[in-house]
This record gives sequence, structure tokens and C-alpha cells, in this order.
Amino acid sequence: MEPFDPVAATHPDLAAWTMIFTAGQGELSGGAPRAEDLAVRLRSQRAGEGWRWAGRLSAAEPVVGVAELRRQPHEARIGFLRLFVAPEARREGLGRELRETVVEQARVLGMDRFQSTVLVGEPGEPFARASPYLRTLSRLELQKQYLDEVTLRRCWSLAATPARGYRLTHWEGPAPEALVRSFGRVMGHLLDAPGAALQMVARSWGPAQVREWERKITEDGSRLVVGAALDRMSDQVVAATVCTVTGGVVADQHDTAVMPAHRRRGLASRVKATQALRVHDLFPHVRALAVTIDQENTAMLGVNRSLLYERVAERLLVEESLAVP
Repeated sequence: MEPFDPVAATHPDLAAWTMIFTAGQGELSGGAPRAEDLAVRLRSQRAGEGWRWAGRLSAAEPVVGVAELRRQPHEARIGFLRLFVAPEARREGLGRELRETVVEQARVLGMDRFQSTVLVGEPGEPFARASPYLRTLSRLELQKQYLDEVTLRRCWSLAATPARGYRLTHWEGPAPEALVRSFGRVMGHLLDAPGAALQMVARSWGPAQVREWERKITEDGSRLVVGAALDRMSDQVVAATVCTVTGGVVADQHDTAVMPAHRRRGLASRVKATQALRVHDLFPHVRALAVTIDQENTAMLGVNRSLLYERVAERLLVEESLAVP
């Protein structure tokens, strides 16, 4: 195992590292940036703070295992681990050695636990459960919305019929100044969703915090697209959904929230429909949106069914204690 410095790495090592990472991320999350785009961001140090490692089966062989550790944005003492091993190098102990290396570094960095997501079944779940200090935090459903003709027609139907008293809109990049404060108020209700408290903590969403969040979510080079519903009386945001787009063919759908006083009026499905249409218009290379939803969030599962999302896989959000036994 060796620390991986993308700035100093050879071109073959960087190409191998990014290829394994994006392939693993695509399998786990439904989408990932292109390997060549990730290589550029890593080389130029525009991929955000993180610690990375590379694994080989022997010193003379190519990179076949990768790991990346980041701090969770909502809690510095919690790390988030991504670890992938090329299929041909699995069951050789490489993943275990990578994880042990990450555990040591995480402790040095002052983390007391780290989280990761794994696909249910082989090979990810048995590998994760090999740790005696692991616990499952939640079960997640990985879904994709394919932007085909049938789905786009459904989205047009919903976006063309907003509930009375509301107007649908969207923006790319930072929120307009006139909407940033009300957008922040909507984002303040992300914790209302089942399971959300496991991955974030309550925080202020004033204009300064929204701008910092926008910077962080796009620091890897992603493009931010937001679908929103405005109350016609106040012209303020009362519902919103967020996605990020890379050069890959699958965009990442993130958070959706509706102000409590405006729920059960079909706003969640309509802002998501609006967003899908705008992503299709702005980024013709995108073929689908991917999202993970806590299985206890029955309301959002229903919204996604109405928008023709399809279940792709089941994931677990797991957490491993780093306390020394």
C-alpha cells in the first residue's frame, strides 16, 4: 500500500487509479465522472480535500486497488471511505490491506469513525462485514431515471401543470440573489426526510452558508442544477431539488425538500420533473439521473415512481468505529 499523490504520480498510475475509482463509483452510485476528467481535477488539485492510496499486488505491477478518505462535511470526526479493487485483483487481501491503512490514517487525523456505502450482496457486503466494529445505519435504494421519450413526456406533463398558486423555475450554478435566502430556508428542511440525520446535522442555511455549500458541492468540477417552485404570492422558493452534472452520462440527484406549509400539493414531483427537463436541455450527453433514497422514505419513493425512476440496486450505509479495542 502506498499514499497516492495525483500531482506526482506517473501518467500510467494516474490513469489506472482514476479508471478503477470511476468504475467502482459508477457501479456503487449509478454514475461517476469520466476517468480522464477526474484525472485532470486531481492533477490540478481541484478535487477537494482528501487522502488517497493505491494498492498493487507487487511493487512492479500496476495499480489495481484505490482508496479515498474524506471528512464528512457535517462532522469532521467522521470520515467517508471509498475503496475499490479491480475485479481481477479481488480476493487477494488487497482490499483488507487498503482498509487497514485507511484506518491508521483516519485515527491520526482525529477521526473516531468512518462511513461508507456498499452494495447488498457480493462482493461488497461480505467485505464490509468482515470488520467486527461495523454497524448498518440505513438501507438505501439506488434508482435511475432514464431520460427517454416516455420519461420526458411524463416530466413535461407534470411541469406544465403546477399546483395553483405556484410557479416552477430552475437555475444552473449559484442561486439568484433574490432567491438565495428562501432557497436556504427550504434546504433547512432536508433533515425532515427519514434517515437524513444519519448523514448530516442541523445547520444554518443563511445566504453565506448557501454560497459555501454551492462552492463545496461543485469543487470537484460538477455543474449544479436546481429545480424549484415559487409561491406566486411572495415569489419565494418553497420547494427545491438539487443535482450535479459531470462529463459522465449519469447525473447525480441529491436533495429534495418542501417547506412544511406547502407539502402534499405535488411540488416535489414537479420540481424534480422541471429539473430533469432542464438537465436534458442543458446537458445533452446526460442519459439518466441517479439517486439513493432511504427505504423508510416512502413519500419520496412514491414521488420517484410517478417520475418513472427504476430501482437499480440496494445499498447499505455502514459505519465503522475506530476506537482502539
